[in-house]
Amino acid sequence: MNTLVVICHPNPASLTRAAAEKVVDALQTTGQPLRVLDLDELDFDPRLTDFEARNHLGSPDQRPDLAEHIDALRWAERLVLIYPTWFSGQPARLKGWFDRVWMNEVAFVLPPDATRIRGQLDNIRHIDVVTTMGSTRRVNIAQGDGGRLRVNRTLRVLCHRRCRVKWHTVTDVDNRSTAELTAWLDSLPDRFNPTG
Repeated sequence: MNTLVVICHPNPASLTRAAAEKVVDALQTTGQPLRVLDLDELDFDPRLTDFEARNHLGSPDQRPDLAEHIDALRWAERLVLIYPTWFSGQPARLKGWFDRVWMNEVAFVLPPDATRIRGQLDNIRHIDVVTTMGSTRRVNIAQGDGGRLRVNRTLRVLCHRRCRVKWHTVTDVDNRSTAELTAWLDSLPDRFNPTG
């Protein structure tokens, strides 16, 4: 299965980065095709430009600067998103990746005379989300659970109609012991390579 991992966290010493290392190492041992896009390492610009906003229904050929990202998204059968949950959602850089890369003729099309877009990423059948939360799950739900809603109700519906989403979350990070966080990290390899 072609797996695309998208990582987003600016701090190389973060829990999210430690999780990303565990997940990528586990996926590499499967021997299956793997691509990794580290948005911070790539210094991905999350800002939607004036040109992009005006041409949001234009062709992806107009955006050669995003060709690597577009190609990876079209190639993937499994998408793994690794990020911290901040303000009940994805960091700005990852949200900007959704805004800029999940574009017309890549993630969706708007047929003539239609009022609804139609998903184009039939290649993606699995989405895995690895995220850390400083708050409890209850607090995140009270805040609207924006990150989960964005994945489940926006991204997933642009993928294969039977696309499944799995969440690998650790909550209340600020109040967990080192042993608890280590146990969560150590559980990740089996989730991504159960035979490894």
